[in-house]
Order: sequence, then C-alpha cells, then structure tokens
Amino acid sequence: MPISTMLVPVSLDPRDVKVLQYVCGLSVQSVKRVIVMTAVDASGMEAPVLAAEVDRARERLGEATAALKDCTMEYELRVVTGNTTEAILALAQQDEIDLICCGTEGKSVVDALFSGSVSEKLFASGTIRMMTVRYDVLDSVLDPQELSRAFARELVVPTDFSASSTRAWLSAIGRPADAIGRLHALHVLPEGGKGSERREAEVLLDGLLDMAREHDVEATAEIRYGDPAQVVLDYLDEIDATGVITGQHGRGHLMRQVMLGGLSLRLLREAPCPVVVQP
Repeated sequence: MPISTMLVPVSLDPRDVKVLQYVCGLSVQSVKRVIVMTAVDASGMEAPVLAAEVDRARERLGEATAALKDCTMEYELRVVTGNTTEAILALAQQDEIDLICCGTEGKSVVDALFSGSVSEKLFASGTIRMMTVRYDVLDSVLDPQELSRAFARELVVPTDFSASSTRAWLSAIGRPADAIGRLHALHVLPEGGKGSERREAEVLLDGLLDMAREHDVEATAEIRYGDPAQVVLDYLDEIDATGVITGQHGRGHLMRQVMLGGLSLRLLREAPCPVVVQP
C-alpha cells in the first residue's frame, strides 16, 4: 500500500509553511508527487472580484510553497473555488490521491479541516487515508523535515485484528526498508479480559510478526489492558513513538466493544506524533 501521490490542503495560514516543510521530508516514505491546494470561497463574489481573489491566493500559495523548492518530489499548485471539503474530495478522486496530509489544531479542534462537514466526509466516511500533524508538535521541533523522516523509526500500529487494522499493519511494513526502524503492534483488551482472549490475541499477534519478518522488518507485539484510547496514548509516550498508523473502523472478533471506533479521532487530537488513519 505505497504512498506515491499526496494531497496537501492549506488555508494559507503562516503555520502551513511548517506543514509544507514537514511534507518535504516524506520523500523517504516513498512520496513522489505532491499537490498543494487551497480554496477560495466564491459565494457572493462577482466575476472580477473572484478573479482577483484567485490571483491573490495563487500568489500567496506560491510564496508558501517556497518551502518545497529544494525537495526531490514533483509538486504542483492548485487554486480552486467553492467549498473546501468538496474540493478536497474531488481532487482526491480525480488525481488518484494515496494520502491527504494536513496540519491540525489538535485538542482545540478549531481547524476548519476537522470540524463539521469535513470531519464527516473525510474522517467518518472512512474513504481516504489521512496523515495529520498537530501545529504544536511542529512548533516543538527545529526541523519539521526530520519529524517526517523519522515517522517510521518507532512506529506504533494499534490492532484489534479487524480488516482496517490489518491494512494499517500492511501499510507499515510496506514502507521503504531504510525508512523503517521498528514497528510496534499493540492490542488492548478490556480490564478483566478472559485468559482465552489473551491467548487468541497472542496467536494473532504472532501472525503479524511473521508478516513483518517476511519483509525483513523488526517488529514487537504488546498486549495491554484498559481503555483503548488512553492505553495507546500512554504507550506512545512510553516508547517515545515517532508515528502511529491506526485503522479507522475496528470490529475485531476478540473485542466486546469496537477498539478503533473512538481511538482514531482521539489520536488525531492528542497523539504526540504524526498520525495516519487507514480506512
């Protein structure tokens, strides 16, 4: 499940420069082509005014993407008019986008890309793979490119053995070998879980480790107990994780409750590292 073409929606906020610097480092994760887009709200504008706004947005987009000038990836700029959410979905479909990457506010959830209708269409629909990195995480590092290059050095994949979480694991082990350090498969059982559930989980985790070995990827497996979201967040801190890939819809047969249902959204808001959500 390689990532070759990526769409990066920006709002032309000054912080998006760091997002683009981050994107530049993703070349080590196999990204070859980047489309950077922004949208101009055309509602209520007459044609001459709209044309001027589009020209202004194109100029500002060009200034922002100066951060990509030294990148080895091919990139292009798009300015569209209309609803941002619909434009993202349309571009993702027509250009066969492998991944959407964008910055987010995280806990405050005020970023327009992750509120209201966009959350429904991009996240909850589960139709497209997304990578997010919080602005405060970007602000905490000297070099955003190093943050993206390091994404798979200590990469956590929460799993409930559902189809979605298995695709997340395949996405992890399918990355370029020199970009991967160590993968961590993490399964969370409810407090007081049965011994039979743990034994079955151990067998399934061994299967994931076998898949990693077949790809010459170093991997570990861990079983923890408790609330899935909190356990995963604590584990990310514990091992100083550099990235996490989570399935979006989990229906693992070992779980009485869906492990991934609320996990992915909470990771988008609170994870201390970049997050990929795999439908």
